[in-house]
Amino acid sequence: MKRLLRILLPLVLCLNVSGCGMKDIDKRFYVVTTGVDLTDNPEKPYRISLRLAITSAQVESGSSRTEIETIDAPSIAEGVRHLKSHVDKELEFGHCRIFVLGKSLLRTASPETMSFFSRRRDIQMISVFAVGEPDALSVLKVSPKSERYPGNALFLSFGNEGTESPYTITTYLFDLVRKAYERGIDPILPVIKAEGRTYVIDQAVVLNKKGTGLLLTPKETQLYKMTTSRSAKAEVVLPLDEQARVVLTVSQLRTKIGIDRGTVPTVRMKVRVSGILEESPPGLLERDWHGLERRMEESLSGQIEDLLIKIRNSGTDPYGFGLKYLSQYFGKEKDYKYWQSVYPEVKFKVESDIHIKGPGVIR
Repeated sequence: MKRLLRILLPLVLCLNVSGCGMKDIDKRFYVVTTGVDLTDNPEKPYRISLRLAITSAQVESGSSRTEIETIDAPSIAEGVRHLKSHVDKELEFGHCRIFVLGKSLLRTASPETMSFFSRRRDIQMISVFAVGEPDALSVLKVSPKSERYPGNALFLSFGNEGTESPYTITTYLFDLVRKAYERGIDPILPVIKAEGRTYVIDQAVVLNKKGTGLLLTPKETQLYKMTTSRSAKAEVVLPLDEQARVVLTVSQLRTKIGIDRGTVPTVRMKVRVSGILEESPPGLLERDWHGLERRMEESLSGQIEDLLIKIRNSGTDPYGFGLKYLSQYFGKEKDYKYWQSVYPEVKFKVESDIHIKGPGVIR
């Protein structure tokens, strides 16, 4: 009897053991890029596009294979669920690190609408968000010849593993969600333009809490990145005349921001730059080294002040001056309302300190 119980007990316990719920790799579709556009249909306002990777043993330039599935739906979550009926494998978002939003979507989308991305557990919070031009679907259709595996081109564009462009701004999901709800700071997204079989990422769009706020030019995008990060991959340009230009390659960069409290607050920004001259007329540096530094300082300060005034006039605050003001003076609700009322009149004072190390390597 005891021997029979010893045999039956393990068998009974095995009935409570569940099987493996994980599907094999060959039964899953890996989503590498997701795009969301706005349609003209009020009943189905969202167009969801998924770029799905087709697994292949061959890994070389131009060998990536993908397929794109698109659907119009009343909401993003419903569209993703409905797209499962378009494919024969389970959709896997664990490897999707690029999400592209159409420009038309930004005018009407609210933070609550986009909360799908932050709530879904298999979407990484370090995913990159960007704006697609002319729309998200056009960006997803681009297949660069240099792409070794699906989605690799955009991964390298926004990560430090590939190109390090002074015109490319990287915005992660966790940062986008924080700035969308935080008082005194607005999110900024890079713009991906589809041109033939390649991407161009040299602009950024500043968003307010209600939608699109301001589109920055490539030069303004570079200035914004210079003054908000310590990225040394930048340049300072001083035009001398119609042909001659002085180009300083930045090797070290540091920015400090302070706000003076008063009837009308004044934002003070100090920018310290050092680098080498990558291009200049012959003998210019030897004739007036310190004079050239002063001229470049005045030029850079003027460009940054123009950018700050343009951002202020658009009613956006990607620098987080409002948040800085509240944290610096322990502001409460009434202080934030006061900041909002005086922000259109806020003054800016930029001080630049440029140090030219030398003319580079002269051969």
